[in-house]
Amino acid sequence: MKQVIIIAIFILLGGVGKAQTSRATGGIEDVLTADTILNNFMLQWIGKPYKLGGRTEKGIDCSQLTKRIYKDVYNKELENVAYKQWEQTQRVKQDSLQVGDLVFFRSKVSPSGWHCGLYIGNTMFFHASNRYEGVKVSSLAEPRYKKSIRGFGRLKQ
Repeated sequence: MKQVIIIAIFILLGGVGKAQTSRATGGIEDVLTADTILNNFMLQWIGKPYKLGGRTEKGIDCSQLTKRIYKDVYNKELENVAYKQWEQTQRVKQDSLQVGDLVFFRSKVSPSGWHCGLYIGNTMFFHASNRYEGVKVSSLAEPRYKKSIRGFGRLKQ
């Protein structure tokens, strides 16, 4: 927790673009981007609980988190569910991903069969994972995500 506060202070002072997070935020290094607004959003939401259909800090699901990011950070509207967000995006290849692109997965545990998150660079993505892990940063290289990648999308203009 102390390290998260220190990171937040650095961001507010404009002193860093990237930093390391503590084990409390998933133990993932280099998760902050050059986008201060996105960083502040992630710091506010990381560690919040997952709740299917949830839309608040008391509990949020993956598609509502990406919808909220797009509204609060990019001032753009996304649909409510992952498969509709997929339809709103143009396919991009993994080696062409940019910060802010959406990542989509097949999911055996989601009622819709979909999972999504926001790409933040260096193979990392920000998402509402599940009811055990909550909102966190993960790597596309993790076996459970690597084997279930459905595709990548950039919001259509």
